[in-house]
Amino acid sequence: MPQPAPLRKTFLKNWFAIEAIPIYVIIGGVITGASWYVYRLATGPTVVWTKNNPTPWNTIKPDEGTKLLSVNQKFDKRCLEPRQVVKRLYISRILFLMSLPTFERVPENEEIDFPIPGPLVPILDGPMELPVIIFGAGTFAGQYNSEDYLASTTPLRTVRLALRYGIRAIDTSPYYGPSEIVLGNALSALREEFPRSCYKLMTKCGRYGVSNFDYSPTTIRESVKRSLQRLHTDYLDTVYLHDVEFVATRVTPRPTGNPTAALAEDAAAYGLAPGDEAKVHGEGDQKILDAFHELQKLKEEGFVKNIGITGFPLPTLLRLAILILNTSPYKPLDVLLSYSHLCLQNSTLLDFVPHFYQRAKVGQVVAASPLSMGMLTATPPKWHPAPPELKQAVIDSTATWKGDYPNLAVGYSIRKAASAEKPLPLVTGFTSLREVHECVKAWREVDGETGDSERRVGETVARKVFEDAGLNQENKVEYGSQSDLVLREHTSSFLSTMGIDGLILLDNNGRPIIQSGFRSTSAAYPLLHVEAVNNALSKASKLGDIDPVIYVAAYNIEDSPSVCCHVQCQDMRILCPISGNVDPLFGFAFLQTFIDILHEYFGTLSSITVKENFDVVYQLLEETLDAGGHPLTTSPNALRDIVLPPSLLNKLLSVAGANINATINSGAHLGSAGGPFSSPIPWRKAGLRYTNNEIYFDMIEELRAVVNRNGVPLSSNVFGKIETNAKLSGTPDCLLSFTNPKQVIYAGLHLSSLSRWSRDKTFSFVPPDGRFILAEYRYAPNASTVSTAAAPAIARDNVPVPFVLKTNFDLQDDSGSFDVTLTSRLSTRPLENVVVELNLGNGASGIKCIAARGTGGLGHGGVGAYDTGIGGNSGASWAFDSRKRVLKWEISNVPPSSSWNLRGSFSTPSIAPRPAHALHVRFEIQSYTFSSLKVEQLKITGETYKPYKGVRGRALGNVEWRW
Repeated sequence: MPQPAPLRKTFLKNWFAIEAIPIYVIIGGVITGASWYVYRLATGPTVVWTKNNPTPWNTIKPDEGTKLLSVNQKFDKRCLEPRQVVKRLYISRILFLMSLPTFERVPENEEIDFPIPGPLVPILDGPMELPVIIFGAGTFAGQYNSEDYLASTTPLRTVRLALRYGIRAIDTSPYYGPSEIVLGNALSALREEFPRSCYKLMTKCGRYGVSNFDYSPTTIRESVKRSLQRLHTDYLDTVYLHDVEFVATRVTPRPTGNPTAALAEDAAAYGLAPGDEAKVHGEGDQKILDAFHELQKLKEEGFVKNIGITGFPLPTLLRLAILILNTSPYKPLDVLLSYSHLCLQNSTLLDFVPHFYQRAKVGQVVAASPLSMGMLTATPPKWHPAPPELKQAVIDSTATWKGDYPNLAVGYSIRKAASAEKPLPLVTGFTSLREVHECVKAWREVDGETGDSERRVGETVARKVFEDAGLNQENKVEYGSQSDLVLREHTSSFLSTMGIDGLILLDNNGRPIIQSGFRSTSAAYPLLHVEAVNNALSKASKLGDIDPVIYVAAYNIEDSPSVCCHVQCQDMRILCPISGNVDPLFGFAFLQTFIDILHEYFGTLSSITVKENFDVVYQLLEETLDAGGHPLTTSPNALRDIVLPPSLLNKLLSVAGANINATINSGAHLGSAGGPFSSPIPWRKAGLRYTNNEIYFDMIEELRAVVNRNGVPLSSNVFGKIETNAKLSGTPDCLLSFTNPKQVIYAGLHLSSLSRWSRDKTFSFVPPDGRFILAEYRYAPNASTVSTAAAPAIARDNVPVPFVLKTNFDLQDDSGSFDVTLTSRLSTRPLENVVVELNLGNGASGIKCIAARGTGGLGHGGVGAYDTGIGGNSGASWAFDSRKRVLKWEISNVPPSSSWNLRGSFSTPSIAPRPAHALHVRFEIQSYTFSSLKVEQLKITGETYKPYKGVRGRALGNVEWRW
């Protein structure tokens, strides 16, 4: 198949090849386009670029670049004479900007464009929710790559692959020449696969050339606005003041050497002595404060979410961060970026991290340039400022490692970043798809166990070269020490250590229906677990007596023993064998997830349903659990694109004359949402469209209580969940706030930002399409609302039970009688679907009952018998289950403050009566919640529409009332 030509060439060729368009239309279009470019030249920022410029991308200050003729005194004097600059500026700028692709057609995927199977780059805990690895788009500058590279589709493909790997933050700067333009065009072209809400954009301001700095508030504001336009966005996640050390007043005793002395004996010389926190050392410091205050205004206006500073000398960064904290309005930096101080040769950043967090109160520290601006590569750039002896040490260090030296260096930085007081995100650049794959490979090896020991040895040997040359500026750490082992244990990947062996579905006779592959075990392994569970079931007197986790001995002496987690699901039992150092809760969590998926697909579950849909269940097993025992795809929204639900599949196959194979193969492309994995958000399809945009929230709270015979709650807890049904177009980023969220504790969030909830008690989430559970929580009331000071201490923190039970039991040698009265405590709402159950014990028979409203009445009973007594008793009934020996009293509606009574007797001819000493009561209350939690507002970003919002509450109860 012939390969497509580059985008810009294809566009021009096809445009002029259309014979049907009159020539005057074409000429008019050319004139219009040329006029647009001249307008952009006259109004946009000016870029000086020539072949002879040693630093080919120097951006002129925005406030001085609006007129091309003003460039005479603003260009780098080393480039050309002023007239030559003005003359060549038009040509070079027009030609290069025209050569930059706008990516109107996204390039086709090849095998290298997809991530290698394995864990994706995770998000770190922190206020900014940054990934472990951040894409450094400085590689999209002329210093690192040629014009042909920047004008090709490689930047877009590189960005796309990084986003697919989970690298969802990108760092750039106006100083990086066309980086913002190239990056903005690439992200704009990828907006269908990766909407703006799924990644974070970080840029800088203040530096526009090698020696061109402008920190004036006007320029800072214009620079941010220009970045917004170039990146095709209406907000920026982070904006830094770029390279502050060039503007700040110099306070340092020496320009080179180990900077850690600033934390001890040389603190005063670096301006870090106690009492100097708010000291402005000169005009440069004041410029930085003025620029930072302008960024704070932009943040308040909503253009920027986080603001910070970047630079190289760590003492200067620490001094300025402390100065900003102690200067009005006394707000700390949101983020601070340091580069080239967390690499093989130099990791002094780790010594400063505690001071950034504790003394300067910085929200997030970011490390950048693990290759020290390309120095730790086989061919360092010629412009690198490192001294010759350091460059030679790099060459000698490279020779100690037979593999990819940059891969070793990046892996070392990842390891050290994870060892910080708070794990640090690491900014590293990529110029090709291979470099993205290699970086993620390094992270997986460091974060997991594959090849980790070999890497550690290689790092030690490589670092020793710098130590022997006296060029290592970090503390000596002995590898293999106890602290290093503890660090490795805490930074190892969850996915690499938490795996389950497979799943087995048994019918009610204990025979396997279906099981997963068990590729890493012998054929006898799953049979051992089936036998162990069946043996335990046969020995148990009742199902409740069997342990949920069963020990399974090894088949061979060489093998290790394992355990089997199992749960009952209708007339089936689902087994989850696990071995090794795996928490059984992990197995049970996956079992519950898989059962929920089966319910999503089939509704009511049974062994017959599974057998009839064997192919669908088998596909679900393969898609939800990978070969290594790690959960793979568990979101129903994503699974429906891969495994067709049986109802839809039957409709497709039943179409007369339909080609079965073609139908199945095209099933993933149904609708406008695209095929499998077409969305960058696993739980939400891409391209969703609704005529009416609606979202509904059902707040369901369940009271679980135990009450003693005196009516005092021994325990009373409310567990809630927010069931949501979203029918929203596009990819909305939702922010849900509440009127009284502080009474909610232990919130278990689903798809929501944990840090946002911790910070301001709001739910920030991108909803799946359709039904899902947004959050589960526990309600903790104030003690004053529950009981008085005279009440027992155990009852003061309990939620009040909305009814009262009065019981009277009279037990004889061979019979018993009872009188139970239920009274509602509610004054405005009825209790609905009330069910009171009492286990009368073995041998109970001859049940006679009267159910009535009030304290007595007439009635008759039996299975399904309804009362007919006086007092408005309609709606109450009682029934007795002779197999379970359980008496059930049901009241469909209990009006506020009303009382209901059940009287009866029973006999036990052969034994003494032994009824259970507790009644179990279940009930519902419509349009009511125990916590009074109410939705205050729903805000949506990323979409222009305003959806309809529906909210309702429902309370459930499950109370054990002892007598």
